[in-house]
Amino acid sequence: MKQLPLIVDKDSPTPLYYQLKEQLALLIRNGTFPAGSKLPSETRISQELGLSRGTVRQAFTALVNEGRLYRVQGQGTFVSQSPPALSLVRRFTSFAEDMREMDVLFATRVLDRNVIPARGRLLTKLNLTHEDRVLYMERLGEVEGEPFVVAFTYLAEKLCPGLLERDLENRTLYEILEEDYGLHLARATRTLEASTADEYEAELLGIPVGAPIHFMHNLSYLEDGRPIEYSRLRFRGDRSRITFEVER
Repeated sequence: MKQLPLIVDKDSPTPLYYQLKEQLALLIRNGTFPAGSKLPSETRISQELGLSRGTVRQAFTALVNEGRLYRVQGQGTFVSQSPPALSLVRRFTSFAEDMREMDVLFATRVLDRNVIPARGRLLTKLNLTHEDRVLYMERLGEVEGEPFVVAFTYLAEKLCPGLLERDLENRTLYEILEEDYGLHLARATRTLEASTADEYEAELLGIPVGAPIHFMHNLSYLEDGRPIEYSRLRFRGDRSRITFEVER
């Protein structure tokens, strides 16, 4: 039996379980343990590295909590599929467009749509007055059939009247704005926060209350500088990762 490419330094101040967890995570990322593959047993790893099974189990549990591994009763521990990567910097695309580029099965369900008065932060976000009205929609995005993101979106009705009657499940919002209304989006400001799911978000995303989520604010602008769309998005923390590309 081939020896495992793992090593721990028992003299290091870094906890043994954490050293093991980080090495396993690296082997998952580089494809040594590909998605769907079964990891060596806790017993085998503990014997080869001279660790207690409790230490190995702690490393496995940490990776399960991060969504990198999953357990199957009576069968063992397996590597999860890589989560979709959210490219938030330098590329102004919607998440649906990102998934389409990667040939990932993505579906949208409209949970609610309505016309509401412009109030509160919407006045400044979308540069509106109290006489203006706002198009509101709540959508659930699913990746490979699993709930992944909840989006609460607001648009100035005067810029895209009748948009709520369009096919918002089979066409992307940006596609509709550009093709049907001739509104060309140029840029967006995005703010990302770490948060936890409340009862409503947890129910929609199929996760426990208090589970970690990525919370993103998105404000999109047209070529002439006018704000067109403000969205609040909640991504499952156990099924998503954020990628940044920066230049010096």
